Amino acid sequence: MDLTIFKDNADLRYAAKHVQESGLSVHGHVYTDHYRDGKLIHHCNQGGNTFTTEGMARILNIVFRAQTTEANIYVGIFKNNVTPAVGDTAAAKLGAAGTYGECQDADYDSPATNKPAYTIASTATASCTNAASTASFTMATTLTVYGAFLSTVAAKTATTGTLFCAKAFSSSRAVIDNDVLAITYTLSLTTS
Repeated sequence: MDLTIFKDNADLRYAAKHVQESGLSVHGHVYTDHYRDGKLIHHCNQGGNTFTTEGMARILNIVFRAQTTEANIYVGIFKNNVTPAVGDTAAAKLGAAGTYGECQDADYDSPATNKPAYTIASTATASCTNAASTASFTMATTLTVYGAFLSTVAAKTATTGTLFCAKAFSSSRAVIDNDVLAITYTLSLTTS
């Protein structure tokens, strides 16, 4: 995810420095499209997500301390019925044994090995989305998917990196082998 747009936006830099008076907010919305046998069987606006303190700190360090950014951000899905919280971290919540129950190789077979990248188009606004390149998961088994998240490490087993944000779906998805679950994540910054 290219964060240069935030560095180059004077209004957002000002708002972040004067957050008390500007009300700078980070928002994320998650949408799911569930396909079976190539047909869309369910579309849902899952609603707003929770940005973690770990994720917000990472964004601020990239923008205002000019720290290097990761080459990619990744979309993951989880199978435990949990509600993400502001204090969640990659170390505690992700990976095979994390509280979220991150889906692993046995749960989805495409993409293999790693989570799909969160690929966004360049934007001139305070919003970005992966709508043109949704993160799609081809399932390998029957299970219920309860939510999605964005993090900085590709490996499904990783408990390192940064957990930016996560969303427990308002409508969980019961999937079976060969179903495709497509996740669209829209992120925005506002000054109100």
